[in-house]
Amino acid sequence: MQIPFFGLYEKVQLILMNKIEEFHYYGYDAITEQDLWKYCIDKTWRKQDIQNLRLYELTSGILGATASEVLSYMQISDFKRNEMNLQLSEEELRSLFHQNKE
Repeated sequence: MQIPFFGLYEKVQLILMNKIEEFHYYGYDAITEQDLWKYCIDKTWRKQDIQNLRLYELTSGILGATASEVLSYMQISDFKRNEMNLQLSEEELRSLFHQNKE
């Protein structure tokens, strides 16, 4: 997996690792550094010019993320990705959305 904004990622990698350790301490072992980074890019900083963010803004965004927000983002992203790959025939779609009259 290619990491977007890798130069910035390297600058804050220690902070990401620290936040992930916190998540793991509380039992959220499914979240990785890359998941947290992607969440911050797509949600926390979505309306900002990421390349021009200051270090304290990056740090604040990372440390302000909660495990439930990141997990929710991950689930929705997976759902959207799987939805795009779902190839159902017309008959299968009809059977899903219409009740069988017996």
